[in-house]
Amino acid sequence: MLLADLRGDVARYAKKMVASHLVRAAQGNLSARDAASGLICITPSGMDYDLITAEDIVVLDRDGSVAEGKHRPSVETPLHTLLYRRRRDVHCVMHTHSLYATAFGVVYQPLPIVLAESALCLGGSVPIAPYQVSGTVEFAELIAETLGDGNAVIWGNHGAMVVGTSLATAYSAAHALEDGAQVYALARQLGTPVPLPPDEVEKLHAFWRDHYTK
Repeated sequence: MLLADLRGDVARYAKKMVASHLVRAAQGNLSARDAASGLICITPSGMDYDLITAEDIVVLDRDGSVAEGKHRPSVETPLHTLLYRRRRDVHCVMHTHSLYATAFGVVYQPLPIVLAESALCLGGSVPIAPYQVSGTVEFAELIAETLGDGNAVIWGNHGAMVVGTSLATAYSAAHALEDGAQVYALARQLGTPVPLPPDEVEKLHAFWRDHYTK
């Protein structure tokens, strides 16, 4: 089986996404790029992640053509492949439906950085992309433009997405995004949240880049 180890890792992290409530059932999608070959391992379309195995993960080339796999790849394949072509530093793309981050996309409020842990993984306030029907080349361009060189973007009226240098760093970023959104929402009920100063956010994120993403 082509890229058996990486396919197994993608399946394992898809299950972790469900277990940690980043997604439910077949929501969201996940991919990882093999650094040596440039091939992409991506979750299939419409499959319950509780049941997913390495054999279910689809292998794509950089343009999205299927190299190996028995299922249709995720409908968000155009977005995943575009990000990998534009961002050489990215080796994992994770689309989630975590509740608090998604709520920020419903009120169209960018998420400030109020937690040190979020600063580490995300590096700056998280922008909101305008709503657009997903799964198209046009949507991929919109999300890639909104993400820029950042690590997270919230999709208007839909969900969120993080990128990372590995499955592990993207998974950490997804939790940093959701935790930051939840704490900010709770803090708003108690008073006025105080974001971390931008220079402190950059210092923490630089530490993350130097120690966890190499």
